[in-house]
Amino acid sequence: MNSIQQDYARTYRTMQVISIVSIVALVAISISFFYIYTRDNAEKARSIYVVTDKGTMSAYLTEEATITSFECDVHSRAFVNAMFAHDKNSYEQHLKDALNLIDEASGLSVVEQFEQGNVLKNYIKWGSRTEVSIDSIPLVENGAIPRYQCYFKQRHYIGSDLKQELAIAIEYDMLRSYRHAKNPHGLLISNLNFISYHKTTDS
Repeated sequence: MNSIQQDYARTYRTMQVISIVSIVALVAISISFFYIYTRDNAEKARSIYVVTDKGTMSAYLTEEATITSFECDVHSRAFVNAMFAHDKNSYEQHLKDALNLIDEASGLSVVEQFEQGNVLKNYIKWGSRTEVSIDSIPLVENGAIPRYQCYFKQRHYIGSDLKQELAIAIEYDMLRSYRHAKNPHGLLISNLNFISYHKTTDS
């Protein structure tokens, strides 16, 4: 009789252990499936599709506070092309576009230099224009506020004749701003300074 009771007790304890292990495993599996399901839904929520000239591509939304190097590069190129490339007909509109991409103090400082150099008057007088070719946009400080440099050539034309080419370099902070029609990247160039131009291989 004692042997039967011992066997029964041993079997009962074994069943208890198996039951506990099964419950723990079930909970662990449920948590794992819930995590995978939540993660997949979050990924799907971030998925967007961008229509470009080369077709439709998938992309991911980023947190509003995150500033990506791609956004900074595109914003920088938009600013340089607006601020430094124009003719008598596009001069004023290009400057307005550029001033939406830079802080007020820095932007007005550049415009003031243009006015002192009679840029618009010379466009009108000579029928000239300027074009830019960007060489590189290296990241020089990757802190809470990233700092960039931009190296580019500004070419001065009269008609189809190239009269002068200037090598220009600027350094600036890139701040998070808010998105609107005139600033789709939600970024703002700040503390812009002209620096000496030197060759760089970064882009």
